[in-house]
Amino acid sequence: MRIEFLTQDDPLYILPFFDEFLRNYASDFTIVQISCSPTMGKRSRIQMLRELTSLYGLVGFIRLVGRAAKYRLLGKLRKSREARQFYSLEQAASAYGIPYRRIGNPNAADFVESVRQRSADLIVSVACPYILKQTLLSLPPQGCVNIHHAPLPRYKGMMPTFWQMFHGEKTVGVTVHFMAAKVDEGAALLQDQLVIEPGETLDHLIRRSKRHGAHCMGRALRQIVAGTQRIYDLDQGAGTHFTFPTIYEIREFYKKGLRAI
Repeated sequence: MRIEFLTQDDPLYILPFFDEFLRNYASDFTIVQISCSPTMGKRSRIQMLRELTSLYGLVGFIRLVGRAAKYRLLGKLRKSREARQFYSLEQAASAYGIPYRRIGNPNAADFVESVRQRSADLIVSVACPYILKQTLLSLPPQGCVNIHHAPLPRYKGMMPTFWQMFHGEKTVGVTVHFMAAKVDEGAALLQDQLVIEPGETLDHLIRRSKRHGAHCMGRALRQIVAGTQRIYDLDQGAGTHFTFPTIYEIREFYKKGLRAI
């Protein structure tokens, strides 16, 4: 099966998914391209910096910036697929001989036409920061699949890992589902969960759950290839939706004894 990934340029929280997926499933599929939008898409850089500072605190934010700078620098080196660690998605893609392209909005006419020409059977979204329009959704014959790190229909929207910790969940969910016109409302292919470790930080849980999600995606794609997938609708009436937490909600998060980093 020919697949194309749509994602965003984030070495901290998206790269762990691709590191795990490529190491374990790259030989199972033909990956025609990894198409990478800017981090958070059209979201204002200033707004994003304010939100991250409020969530992680000044010291935590500085730690994130330092880690990101290290990854940006080391990500320019050439690596083989036997490397112990990758520092950028482009570096990992190069090691596996997968075409990698930086893009803007994937709904742009020229990009949609390029997708048509690559003729992927399936598009896989991994934190793509844009809502895909029907023109793109309808292109691949097997459809478009997304991974959301929550037990949909609960915890739709932004920051699902934060909100599951905030509400005292003992596990963080993952849902692999077909994409529909409404965000996070397509039919599900697979649902799983990962136990939250005692004292685990949000930062650690996000990275660990991304690696877990890579195996969930691998299983779902293998089922599609084998024709054994079980597709089921989710009860949208039981759904909940969240946005980026407010300052008050972030303070409550810390008052509960939880830590971001």
